[in-house]
Amino acid sequence: MKVLSWLTIFEHALLRSVFLFLPAMVANAMPVVASGIIRKKHPLDFGLRFVDGKRLLGKNKSIEGFVAGITGGLLIGCIYTLVTHNHGWITYGVVSGIGAMVGDSLNSFVKRRLNIRSGDPFIPMDQLSFILVTYVLVTALRVNDAVGIEVSLVDLAMGVYIVMVLHPLTNLIAYFLKLKDTPL
Repeated sequence: MKVLSWLTIFEHALLRSVFLFLPAMVANAMPVVASGIIRKKHPLDFGLRFVDGKRLLGKNKSIEGFVAGITGGLLIGCIYTLVTHNHGWITYGVVSGIGAMVGDSLNSFVKRRLNIRSGDPFIPMDQLSFILVTYVLVTALRVNDAVGIEVSLVDLAMGVYIVMVLHPLTNLIAYFLKLKDTPL
């Protein structure tokens, strides 16, 4: 009986975490989708170079992708608003989208400093950066208060678990759909 109780608690925590981090997960996927649709892209780093002479973010980070990511978070926030009638979810979705895009951009910045080429995998940071920054923004700005939910460290741990499983799978799918150059 205790195993069944533990599984129920785990299942609840897993579903809760998917719900809380879905706006960030969708936001993180949207630039890849947008790159398959939008051909003319403008670099997010405006082609600028850091003091080490390397691009700030690299060729794969675009203004269009950044905006698409925020829009993806907003879209999920709007869906949550329709279901819950709580307009705070719109802000939650936007902030989650911004968090995901900032986290992904920070990851690219670090990759350039470490001489990892744009598009090449940087495990586990490719999976973690977007969700960690989202968590920090949502909790630091207290956006979770607007929707009446505390996003806890347990939620973050479950979100990390989910992302570590789903991110490689979604990258593989994007690779087979020819939206990404590498399967990781």
